[in-house]
Amino acid sequence: GGATEFRLARVERGNVTSVVSASGTLNAVTTVLVGSQISGQIKELLVDFNSVVKSGQLLARIDPETYAIRVRQAEADLEAARTALLQRQSDTAAQRSQLLRARLAWDDAKRELERKESLVQKAFISPAERDKAAFAEQTAAETIRTVEAQVKSADAQVANATAVVKQREAALAAARNELDKTRITAPVDGVVISRQIDAGQTVAASL
Repeated sequence: GGATEFRLARVERGNVTSVVSASGTLNAVTTVLVGSQISGQIKELLVDFNSVVKSGQLLARIDPETYAIRVRQAEADLEAARTALLQRQSDTAAQRSQLLRARLAWDDAKRELERKESLVQKAFISPAERDKAAFAEQTAAETIRTVEAQVKSADAQVANATAVVKQREAALAAARNELDKTRITAPVDGVVISRQIDAGQTVAASL
């Protein structure tokens, strides 16, 4: 029932802005807790609050001296085990060579016994000579059995020394792994939002 009214305004170019208001605490989308897998004293602390870090970046270093000593000890133990293995292998080779000589001696003793047996049948020598040859053949056969037992023992020692080498290799790998863990690195890209330690502080595993 009223008259139409118009509002006049200047035509201007501008931006349309949408504003949203909210209240509360800001939280990161992903929060990663970085801890130590070993115990020791923090020697270096390379980042602080609000530091931007990349995945794999060194954050802190635990004093590595104790773990480096363990690595050197494990290396020495491994070297000793390898030396012992070489010695056992050398002993086994010597025993096998002795076994070969014992078998050759037994073959010779058997041939000698056969000759003496033939000569006794022809009455060319006395039975005592044949008995001597028989005793020598039995002795040679017994020597073979003895040396075979020694070879088996040497083989067992080689197997044991081989196992010891594997144990020492595993111990060295574990020691090196612990030494590597003295370097605390960033698992992801991000920003440091909290720090619980200072340089010189002693930390326990998983702290």
